[in-house]
This record gives sequence, C-alpha cells and structure tokens, in this order.
Amino acid sequence: MNNRTRIIIRYLFVVLFGVFLHFAYELSGENPIVGLFALVIESIWEHLKLLFFPMLLLTIWDLFTNYRNNLNFLPARTIGILAGMAFIVVVYYTVTGVIGMNIAWVNILIYLLSVAYAFWIERKVCVKCRNLSITWAIIILVLFIILFIIFTIAPPTLGIFLPIAA
Repeated sequence: MNNRTRIIIRYLFVVLFGVFLHFAYELSGENPIVGLFALVIESIWEHLKLLFFPMLLLTIWDLFTNYRNNLNFLPARTIGILAGMAFIVVVYYTVTGVIGMNIAWVNILIYLLSVAYAFWIERKVCVKCRNLSITWAIIILVLFIILFIIFTIAPPTLGIFLPIAA
C-alpha cells in the first residue's frame, strides 16, 4: 500500500469513527460509559472527543503495527491531536463570531479540516523534529482522557462546555 493510500485510509477512519461517536451516545440509549467517549451534548468540548478518541485509537493501532521503531511518532501524533483540537476551537469561535450564527454544514467542514490539519501537523513535526519526549506525549494523552471523563460527568459552566446554539 502506498503512502497516499495509507493517509487517505487513516483520514477516513478518523472522520467516520468521529461521525459515529457523534451519534453513539444517543444510539446506545444514553449509556453513561459510551458517553465518556462519545458526544453527550452539543458543546465544543464534547466535539473535541470526535477528533481525540478516533485519533487515539488509530495511534494505538499504529504503535503496534507501523511505528514501533519511530521514536518521534507518538510525540508527533500527540502534537497533531492537540493542533486538531485547537483548530476546532479557534476556527469555530472565529467563524461564529464573524458570521454571528452557528451553521451545521460549516461545523462539519471545520471537523473535516481539523482532522486533515491534525495529520498535516503530525507529519511536519515528525519529519522536522528529533528527540521529542515520549513520556510527555503519554502524559498529555492520559491527561486528556481524564479531562474528557471528568468534564463529561461534571462540566464546568464555561462557554466551551455549554451547548452551542443551533
């Protein structure tokens, strides 16, 4: 399989699994365990799960199959995930601030672009940087897992955790 095909398959996996997670909580009959990893309410924070958890699952797969000996892979992927999540937050608030409303197809486009951006940043970091900290990458990923769990159970009353207006 050539590199372009591998990139497309990874992108489609993350996007499609993220779309599934958008509806998984509702489809599960609002199972609280599913809610820890899937979108529970229509908040920006919850939408970050749609990028984070599919990319985390892909990361675990990649670590065991393709990138066992690449010491920069996990830190680069972690930076890509963080960049993709930051892209969602920054672009969503910028676009809704400029146009003054929340538009569903724009939100979908933001998600699609955020996944592409995450992979692009990962590639740039992996190629250009050496000796990145695997330990810090693991700490950051585990920290976000914990934060997603805590803030799903008890979200703060900050804007990013509140439902977005349709």
